[in-house]
Amino acid sequence: MATANSSTQTKNGTQAKSNAQSKAHDAVDKAAETAHKGVDGAAAAAENGQERVDAVAQQISEQAHQIADTAREQSEKVSNAVGTYAKENPLKTVGFAFLAGAVAASLLCKRK
Repeated sequence: MATANSSTQTKNGTQAKSNAQSKAHDAVDKAAETAHKGVDGAAAAAENGQERVDAVAQQISEQAHQIADTAREQSEKVSNAVGTYAKENPLKTVGFAFLAGAVAASLLCKRK
């Protein structure tokens, strides 16, 4: 009887150990699945954030190009207007240039 009891205890111990291993394995699987879902969620959020950043960057780039085009057009208009004025009024243009140079020289000499 002692041998049968010992055999039963060994069998019960083996089953208990197997059950514990099975439960531990299930717990690890659940934890891994939860971690995997978390990583997938974080990756999706990062991708969504990157798409938003790209969209904003594209919008800013388009606005910068529009501003640059407007500035270029305004610069051309001013340049053409100054050129036309200089052709129509050469003496006034030379006089303004001389006056501007004299004022700049006067200011620079006083600072030294």
